Amino acid sequence: MSSLLNVETLFDLSKNNYSFVNDMIIIAGPTGIGKSKIAIELAKKINGVLINADSVQLYKDLLLLSARPSKVDINKVPHFLYGYVDSNVNYSVVDWLLELKKTLAQMELKNKVPILVGGSGLYINAVINGLVNIPAISNTIKNESLLKFNEVGIENFRKINFEIDPNFVENNNDKHRLLRAYSIFLQTKKNISFWYKQPRVKYINKNIYSFFINSERKSIYEKCESRFDDMLANGAVEEVKKLHYLNVDRSLPISKSLGVKWLLSYLDNKISYEDAVRLSKRDTRRYVKRQLTWFLHNYIPYKTINLK
Repeated sequence: MSSLLNVETLFDLSKNNYSFVNDMIIIAGPTGIGKSKIAIELAKKINGVLINADSVQLYKDLLLLSARPSKVDINKVPHFLYGYVDSNVNYSVVDWLLELKKTLAQMELKNKVPILVGGSGLYINAVINGLVNIPAISNTIKNESLLKFNEVGIENFRKINFEIDPNFVENNNDKHRLLRAYSIFLQTKKNISFWYKQPRVKYINKNIYSFFINSERKSIYEKCESRFDDMLANGAVEEVKKLHYLNVDRSLPISKSLGVKWLLSYLDNKISYEDAVRLSKRDTRRYVKRQLTWFLHNYIPYKTINLK
C-alpha cells in the first residue's frame, strides 16, 4: 500500500501538523475499498492509532465477515474499539460515542493522533454533527414495550406505532426500531419524529479532518465479491454457525449484517448455500450503492482520495 500511495501528499502532511490534543482524522468510504490499509500507513507517519467507526466490526463474534483488521495489522499500529461487543447486545450509536469519547481521552494522554476509520454513516454523522438529545429510556418502559410487542405481534405493533408517528413508520418498520419508537413515546409522551427535529448534542470536541476514499463503483463491487469469496474460503460459514448455535435474536443488528443474514437462512435450511452466497453479494452491492449515496449527500470531505 505504501508503495502505491504517497501518504505524505494525500494527507497533506507538509501542510498539516496533526495534533493529538486538538485534531481527529476521519477516513471514510464504502465497504471493501481498503480504508484500514490506508489508515495504517498514515498512522505510521503521524504517530497515530486506528479507531473503529464500523457498526459491525465492533462485535466479538464476527472476525471474518466484518473484515476486522488482522493480527498482523494490529501489530503494526494500535487499534481501538474493534471486536469488544457481545453478539446478543443491541449496541447503539450512543454506546459507541461514549466509548469513543473515553478512547480519545486516553489517546491524548499517550500523545497519539486519533484516526477514525469506517463506512457507517450513522456513526460518522454522529461524530461530526452530534445526536438528537432523546431522554434515556428506563428498563421498565423497555420491558413494557416488549411485552406489548409480544402480546399483539409485529403487524399490530406496526399499526399502533403508525397511529403515533406515521412518518417514522413509513421508513422504519422492523422490530428493533418499532420498539425504540414506542418506548420513546411511552417515556416522553412525544413521538420520535418530534425528537429528531430538536437541536443535536455534540459528544466529540475535536477539529475534524474528513477524508473520503473512493473508486469506480464497478471496481468496488468486484473487490467486495472477491473479499466475500475469501471469507467463505477461510471459514465464514463456521463463524455464522456459532451465532446459529447461540440462537441469536434475528432482530439484532449482528443478525442482519452483510453475509450473516443469508448464511443464517442457509443454516436454517430455508435457502440453498448457492442462494445464500448470491444474495449476500447482491446485498453488499446494494449496501455500497447506499453508502455512496449517503456520502454524496451528507459528507463534506476535507479531501477525496480516488483509488484506481
